[in-house]
Amino acid sequence: MHALGVNPLVRASDRLEALAVLAALLTALLAIPAAAQAGDLVYASAVHNADEQARDRHAIEALVVEGSTHMPADSEAPTSSATSARVQWHEGNRVRTELINSPSVAKTGDSLTIWLNDAGKVVAAPLTADDARLSAAIATGTVWIAIVVCGALAAFLVRRGLDRSRYRSWERELHLLAYNDDGWANRNT
Repeated sequence: MHALGVNPLVRASDRLEALAVLAALLTALLAIPAAAQAGDLVYASAVHNADEQARDRHAIEALVVEGSTHMPADSEAPTSSATSARVQWHEGNRVRTELINSPSVAKTGDSLTIWLNDAGKVVAAPLTADDARLSAAIATGTVWIAIVVCGALAAFLVRRGLDRSRYRSWERELHLLAYNDDGWANRNT
């Protein structure tokens, strides 16, 4: 704040550097509403997706007929779990058996809750309101941090440019001092 005062000994470059830091701080404050808006948009989108998933997905109880095994890396599974289990459930009057990803170790004879979409395909559980809030919080934090980092980077680049300018100025002054030449006199006299 002293650099922004009226002291005549403060250089213009010091004042400019202080303004850049002040602008970075102001950017951090002004980024809060922008980050909150981004979080609101992500929350609204996530709630909409959760509502759609809740409409077309339903839970059923399935019986584990073959316990958890290590899932091959190239398998096409609904989630990225490392274990799988073969489960069986009744769909109407027919019995279905399918290999699914198991979120935990499942033993033969255990009961698991699985989710099916309207087409009867095994899918992941629908998103919840907590998932939407978490997504919104992550988006808010990410946007705010990105804006603050950009402001800090801009202030750093201004400072670096001003430091280089000051170093060149000091080098000129030291050169004049070392050769006892103020730049006005003829050197050969």
